[in-house]
Amino acid sequence: MDRPFVFMKRALLTFKAAGLHPPFLGPGEEDFWLQLWVERYGALAPDLFVGCVKRLAGERYFPRLHDMDAAVLDSDKKRVLSLRRQKERLEACQGPDLFDRENSRRRVRELIEHLERKFDPP
Repeated sequence: MDRPFVFMKRALLTFKAAGLHPPFLGPGEEDFWLQLWVERYGALAPDLFVGCVKRLAGERYFPRLHDMDAAVLDSDKKRVLSLRRQKERLEACQGPDLFDRENSRRRVRELIEHLERKFDPP
């Protein structure tokens, strides 16, 4: 993240707006938790972090560190699975060309000749 403190403060505001009451006793403790979150989650991709925050904002209580860790792990697993499936689809599509024009023309000619011989009166 470019500005991790901004993302962490926005996450805190999102949690407060969702009605989740933070367990901070004062502004000093809030700064401590913001610093802890920056150290712990500052290296995450912004979209991954924001997705986890939105997911945790729907919970019944203010997220703890292990809740956020679990959300990050779950989102990361989903992202890796999605990338792997996308890669598998691309590999399947990059195989040999399934439509061989010359072979198809030859096969159509053979079928026409076979049908002509079959239904042609002797």
